[in-house]
Amino acid sequence: MDDLRGMITFARVVESGSFAAAARKLDLGRAAVSHQIKLLEERLGARLLHRSTRSLSLTSAGEDYYQTCKLISEEAEAATRRIQSLSDQPVGRISLTCSSNFGLKRIVPLLSQFRLTYPGIELDVELTDEITNLIQGGYDIAIRSGPLDDSDMMSKKICSTARHICAAPAYLINRPKPETPEDLATHDWVTYSRHSGLITLKRDDRRYTVRIKGPVHTNNAGARLEFILKGHGLGLLPEHDINDHPAGSLEILLPDYTIPTLDLFAVYPRGAASSLKVRMLIDFLAEQLA
Repeated sequence: MDDLRGMITFARVVESGSFAAAARKLDLGRAAVSHQIKLLEERLGARLLHRSTRSLSLTSAGEDYYQTCKLISEEAEAATRRIQSLSDQPVGRISLTCSSNFGLKRIVPLLSQFRLTYPGIELDVELTDEITNLIQGGYDIAIRSGPLDDSDMMSKKICSTARHICAAPAYLINRPKPETPEDLATHDWVTYSRHSGLITLKRDDRRYTVRIKGPVHTNNAGARLEFILKGHGLGLLPEHDINDHPAGSLEILLPDYTIPTLDLFAVYPRGAASSLKVRMLIDFLAEQLA
């Protein structure tokens, strides 16, 4: 049993890329994971991993041993999912990551509702605007915008939201409102690191692309909103951010032009597709956000 536990832990460490990420996925302390690997190496009489302060790499013995450990780990996970699928009540831990602003305002309340409905669920939620690696971070689900670009992942669209160019009265008081897409390039902008710096607008059959820049740049959607509200520049905002504030707080500019919607996806590893708890949570989020 100690060998099996060690083999599964070893597979997790290799797949996650670090002891910390493996510990997160296994719901163990980092020291416990490190200790299990040490005991496994002692029992085998061989070093499996090269360790440094910044990275891990497999030894030649570790590469060979990992193939067997990977099969055992996958079979154990599959057996667990088969048993869980026999019940209509999801149980177990779900690790989820989402952007800070949308996560706090929209996803966290829904996660709370989901867990109150299914108390057998444990939640591990990380809110960050940085793109995280699901496998290395040990996450079951990531809520992300934009198309899926990783063939090892699966995704389901959970909602779409309109986007608008907005400004606060404090910004517009001394500046003329933009009347055409070309006018947008002459204004200050609050820019967001997840945005390319180009805005595409459409009216009738014509499409316009404008490059924007400004004195304020941030990697946080909540901070972007606050800077716009305080009059630092124009901003491209999803409709749910606009609706969260009283009428008059923000003015929508060029309302006759449309901008591509913001599509949000639940992204998850292929192996999680057969997990009842993951499927039920994703379906729940899609239904509620719709």
